[in-house]
This record gives sequence, structure tokens and C-alpha cells, in this order.
Amino acid sequence: MVQRNMSSSLKSFFPILNDLLLKEINELHSFIDILRKEEQALIGGRIEEIDLYSSDKLRLIEVLTQLSNQRDEYLKGQGINLDENSINSWLEKQPSDQLSTKEAWNDLLNLARTVRQQNHSNGLIIASRLQHHQRALAALHSAAGNVSCYGPKGQAYI
Repeated sequence: MVQRNMSSSLKSFFPILNDLLLKEINELHSFIDILRKEEQALIGGRIEEIDLYSSDKLRLIEVLTQLSNQRDEYLKGQGINLDENSINSWLEKQPSDQLSTKEAWNDLLNLARTVRQQNHSNGLIIASRLQHHQRALAALHSAAGNVSCYGPKGQAYI
């Protein structure tokens, strides 16, 4: 009897978890699209677009945080530890008919890695642009006769 209740409980559990994961996945796809557009705007020096993408990113971060919190609360409510290894281990022990939930979880993890990589790439572009502009500004000040000083990391202070 207990086993039947547990099975019934799991049957209702997976559609809810799957729905939460799919919502996060959709929002992560939107976030990746914005990051890629931001990358193109950064490369092209289109500052006005970057401002728009920044506000879009902030909005999506709020949505993703809410969805992640909902997922975490749901998993905690089911007695599941929230670290990635525990969730992976728990999913591996589930019946094979729950493959869509396992796939959704793996998709979510892969998309999160893609977001981190794309965000890091955009950060490198920004750092490179900033360094270029700092050097150009230092060169202009030097040409105008202003004395430049250098900070502990070699960056020019004017």
C-alpha cells in the first residue's frame, strides 16, 4: 500500500517538476539569444543596443531567479538535496518512463553552462574594449602634454 502511494506521488511529482524545468529552459534560451545579440552589439560598438540588452538581461535574470527558487522549493519540499550531484543521482534512480524529466534537467544544466560561457565571452570583449579606450585616452592626454601615472597593475591614471 505504501509503495502504491509513493508511486502515485511520483506520478504527480514529475509533471510538476518537468513543467518547472521547461519554463526555466525557455527563459534560458531567451537569455542566450540576448547574450548573443549583446555580443554582436559589443563587437560592432553599438552602445545604444547594449543598453537595451542590459535591461532585457536584468528582466530575464529576475524571471530566472524566481523560476529557480520555485524549482528549489519544490525539490526541497520533496526531500531532495539541491546540489547538482544529488539531483543527478536521484534522477538516475527514477523509472525509465521519466526520461523527459531527466532530459529536461540535463538540458537545463547545459544551457546554464552556455550562459556562463557566453557571458564570460562578452565580459572579455568588454574588458578588451575598455583597455583599448583607456590606452587611447592615455595617448591623447600624453599628446596634449598631460602627465600620466600608472597604477599597481600598469593601468594608466590621468
